[in-house]
Parts: sequence; C-alpha cells; structure tokens
Amino acid sequence: MSYTSLHRAVGAPPGRVTAAMLQQAVDGRLGESDDLDWKQDGNDLKDSREVAKDFAALANAVGGIIVTGVAENSTGEADSLPGVDDARAQALANKFRGSANSLVRPFIPALSVYTVPLPTTPGRSAVVVEVPRSPESPHLVGWDKDSWRYPKRVGEDTVWLGESEMEAAYTRRLATRRDARAHLQDLADRLEPHLARENGRVWLLVTAACSVPAPRDTAPPVNPYAADPSMSEIFEALPAGHGESWLKYRLTQLTPRVGLRRAVFTESRPYTGKCDRAYIELHHDGSFAGALQSASPQDGPALLSQIEFESAVRDLVTAAAVHSYRRGGDGMLQLLASAVTPGHMMVLSNRGGRYDRPIDGGLAVRPEAVLTEAPLHDLASSPASRHAAANRLLLDLTHQFGVTDLLQP
Repeated sequence: MSYTSLHRAVGAPPGRVTAAMLQQAVDGRLGESDDLDWKQDGNDLKDSREVAKDFAALANAVGGIIVTGVAENSTGEADSLPGVDDARAQALANKFRGSANSLVRPFIPALSVYTVPLPTTPGRSAVVVEVPRSPESPHLVGWDKDSWRYPKRVGEDTVWLGESEMEAAYTRRLATRRDARAHLQDLADRLEPHLARENGRVWLLVTAACSVPAPRDTAPPVNPYAADPSMSEIFEALPAGHGESWLKYRLTQLTPRVGLRRAVFTESRPYTGKCDRAYIELHHDGSFAGALQSASPQDGPALLSQIEFESAVRDLVTAAAVHSYRRGGDGMLQLLASAVTPGHMMVLSNRGGRYDRPIDGGLAVRPEAVLTEAPLHDLASSPASRHAAANRLLLDLTHQFGVTDLLQP
C-alpha cells in the first residue's frame, strides 16, 4: 500500500491511486520526485529493460509509483491527464508485470500494477505501477545477454550503483533478515509483563511486522471513547460467531487505551496493569503484538485445548494482517508465535469436547517461538492465505510436542 509524495500533496491516505488524486496533481502542477514518475503514454519506453530498470531503481531506493497517462510541461510538472486508450492501458499493465517478473532479480515483493479509469475521458485510463521500498534490495536488471546491473532512483534520475553501494546494500539486506526475528521477539518481551501469569494459565502470543513499515505520519489520533476503526475492521474479518473466534470471545472492548505510537486493547476496564483474557497492541508503523489466554487457571500442569489453540493463533494472524495492511505497511509480513505459561504446558487432542484427555503426560513441554512470513497483500486480501500462514505456525508449534495427528482435517 503506497504512501508517496502524490498522496501527501493531495492529502490522501495510504492506498491505491485514484482518478481524483491524479486530477488534483495536474491542477496543482505536481512535479516528479524521488518516489513519483510521470509518463505520458508509454511510447517513450524503448524496451522492457527500460521498464525493469525503472522498477528496480525505485525498489533500490525509497519506493514509489510510476503513472502512465499524465503529460508533463517543460519543467517536469503534471500538465494534463490524457490517459491512454483502455485496451492499450491493459496491454501496458501486462507488459509492466511481465518485465518485472522476467527481468528483475530478486523479485520485488508486493509490486502492484493496475489501471485507473478516467471518468472525464471515457474509454481511457491511467496505468499505475506501485513499487515498494524493498527489503530484498539490491535488485538487479538483466541488461545484456550476459550482464546484470543495479539501478537506483536519485531525485528525478536513475543511476547505477557502484561497488561500494552494492556492498552496503547487501549488508543491509542480511542485517534486516537477522534483525527481523529480534524485533518480533522484542515486541513479545514487551508484551509479556502485561499478562496475568498464575499457575496453569496459558497465553498464545503472536507478534508481526512488515518488511516495509507503514508511514507513521499518517497515524490517526487514538480516541479512547469510541470503537477503533482498525479493531472494528479486524472483527469483521474474523469468523462471525463468538464460538468460532477466540479473539471475539476474549476481547469485548473495542475502545483503545492511548499508548506511545500504538493503540492498546484489553478486556478489563479499568485497566490495572495486568490482563486476564486478551491484550492487543496496534502500532502506528503497522507492527502488531497480541496475546490471548487460552486456559483457565488451575492447579498442576497447564492444559491447552487444541481447538482454542488453533483459533487463537488464526485470529491473531488475521488481526496482524488486517492492521498492517490498513495502516499502509507493505512487502512481507513476518509473524512470530509462541505459547507462554509459568509451568509446564500440555496440548489436548480433544478438539472441542471436555478438557479431560491429555495426549501424553510425558510430552508436556514449553514450545519455542516459531517464525513464518508471507506477502502482506495476500494475507490481507485472502482468508485462505491467512489460514495457511497460521497453519504453518501451528504445525511448527505442535510438532514440538512430538504428536503427529494434530491439525489434521
């Protein structure tokens, strides 16, 4: 989800470019910048390598958008909005996708190409390519038969990266991957002190962060007296019945508490510093931290119902994806899941009945945290993708119990 100089100039929230935004840009004579490129009709594109070069150059810098269908004046400012014929617009969109897929390595995560119909000129559209700032930078472009090159956007121009810049880019890529898990674990560590930890109580934790964080300057103010729009949207994405969603069952308050660059949701009012049922943090940069209590306090080893276990992880994955996408994050969403209890923990194979049949008392363990990732756009738009990501976490968690029949259809 893009948030570029175009969005800022016309006062639009993160999201897809609209015809109204383009008309405002033309009316305001908005010029190109390091994250915005105007092209009139696509006729100036010599070949697919030039197209791929533009995409990789943005991905290797701050990201941005390329709009075909906007004419410029002599100073590089948007001057008119002629668009291109609808059939040609669709052909250009297909060409752009093909160039990105075949000529850029590694693939640019979350790159998006779409047409924007222009109501003022029926039968004509603009073509928008959204290129996120890529955590996989540097991206190469196939240039000659046996050579690949590294472009980068600098202001309104595209330059080639030198050896030292390439070395720095690869160092950043490797450091980003190393730091990702540490960041997610830090979110979990900061969350744990807020959870009631009596003996026998089990908490399921999921933390998440986008490889391309959301723009923080678009964060709305937190209103502690009204239902939060992000949390309301999360609840809409969850299963309808309370019996189907552990998050809906545990969290009954959709009004947030004000936090430092985050909105915090708990089941308790007033908040006493500890939660008994649910704790959710929606961070302004698209990061997420959430925990659901999945067993009542009891004496002896903690018992974790498998059906509650699955529901809690799937609900928290859904919440993380919806929030990150709504806030304007992009790229890959990385998810870390863990189960926390002060003592031993035991998973039950009984998937919905009475809590009376442990799998094996000798297999009571405390699982390690597990990690997965998936494209944010896929997770936000597809319940099947969210289900698959949650299942990867669940499988890794439950396999630590040495039980083979968990999570079977």
